[in-house]
Amino acid sequence: MRRTVTILSGTGTKGMEREHAFDIEQILSRIAAGDRQAFAGIVERFQRPLFGFLGRMGLGQSQADELAQETFLRAWRGLGTYQPGKAAFSTWLFAIARHLALDELARQARRPEQATGDALPEVASDEPQPPALLALARQRQRVHEALGLLPAADRSALALFHIEELGLAEVARIENCTEGALKVRLHRARLRLRALLENDDV
Repeated sequence: MRRTVTILSGTGTKGMEREHAFDIEQILSRIAAGDRQAFAGIVERFQRPLFGFLGRMGLGQSQADELAQETFLRAWRGLGTYQPGKAAFSTWLFAIARHLALDELARQARRPEQATGDALPEVASDEPQPPALLALARQRQRVHEALGLLPAADRSALALFHIEELGLAEVARIENCTEGALKVRLHRARLRLRALLENDDV
């Protein structure tokens, strides 16, 4: 499946660099041996991708930060349940974050008077910005706003595959569906997103 969807281009993590440059097994072994401080390496490695994913799910900055912390807390408490043979650590971690995000969005839907929080920050500076930089900032803001109009499940799949750049199999595991079903969902979600972006009101 091609990833040439420019409207969704982002910093990405390339599947957390597939953890080959980040030895999660070594860190987990250190934790199992009693080195509690080793968990800080996990937080440092994944906090930015998690925060970005939660923001793309439509959560404000403060909510994304809070849920990212809760994700790490639950991961710490549940390390004994993680099975490396079944999924990559990043897959397991993002599944926790996705579950928390969907729960929070469902709560917000039941309390519509509560706002989701701050939008993505725009480029702010007293000095003139290059036109290309300003255009990119506006495009990212429009994509963020359009994503917020999609169903939460669509946001999750698009953010994980196109922005975090996880593999199709990893995203399917997180989304709890087959790869074939995920391909259909991604295709339909991209069409919905493009339609929203072509709407001048977004």
